[in-house]
Amino acid sequence: MTDHLSRRSLLKGAALSAGAIALLKANFAPQPAQAQGALPAGTVHSFTKNGVTFHSYVSPAQAVNVTSHVVELGDQLLVADSTMLPPTAAEVNALIKSTAKPVHTAYVSHEHPDHWGGVASMEGVTFATLPEIRENLREEATAGQWPEPKSLLNGPDLSLGTTEIGGVPVEFRAYDNTEALKMLVAVFPEQKVAIVQDLVYNGVYFAPGIDRKNWISTLETLRDDEAFDTLLVGHGLPTSRGDITTALNYVRTMDQVWQDAETPDEYIANMKTAYPGYSGDFLLGLAKEYWDK
Repeated sequence: MTDHLSRRSLLKGAALSAGAIALLKANFAPQPAQAQGALPAGTVHSFTKNGVTFHSYVSPAQAVNVTSHVVELGDQLLVADSTMLPPTAAEVNALIKSTAKPVHTAYVSHEHPDHWGGVASMEGVTFATLPEIRENLREEATAGQWPEPKSLLNGPDLSLGTTEIGGVPVEFRAYDNTEALKMLVAVFPEQKVAIVQDLVYNGVYFAPGIDRKNWISTLETLRDDEAFDTLLVGHGLPTSRGDITTALNYVRTMDQVWQDAETPDEYIANMKTAYPGYSGDFLLGLAKEYWDK
């Protein structure tokens, strides 16, 4: 079964704070006073493996714990995604500056705006992506609902395969028709770390996805891939490869609940019953936008 998301509707019914909604309606300029008053600060989770330091910025719950990852590779940086809102993007920018290292490559992993909405707030950072991802998000990015991410729309294309950044091998992969139409993944084979973004969530309700059957198949492939044992995910804290199995079980449950439910509200209620400890009701509520039964 394939279900297509109306990407333009990401913020409809969003469970954001009143302050965050006000920011979205304002001029989107990141100002520290607004960031402190409207949203709690995000959190940064850092670790080092085999000479490479990984920083995962996790947005506060009001911004659905969406992540950006800043990786120190020798004297250069790799940045994955910008987060969604100006205050959180400003915090990612502050993290980048705190390293005192230049950005070699920044990229957007997929077309959903919670991962690129903050691009326009990150001055001096140009974002690459795959041509297909850029075209998938272009219409929404230029429709006026978001500050136009010019550095992404006019940015370079990312090449798949293995390259070196700061002397460290990085493998860029792409997976089709999972949570999104196309998902970029970065694998660091010497560190056994993978930035998988929205292929795996951690403790946050998953978006319904584009093709759940194929998403399950992709996760089964990743589960058997020995190239990594640490995951940096798209929503929530970094985790271990064991959470691929957790994600598999979740997507299987989600698919079955979706098939059995008569209405989006029934689906939402049943997923809350199945995963009572999860957060991100806004993402769960996207079922109403995907629903086409």
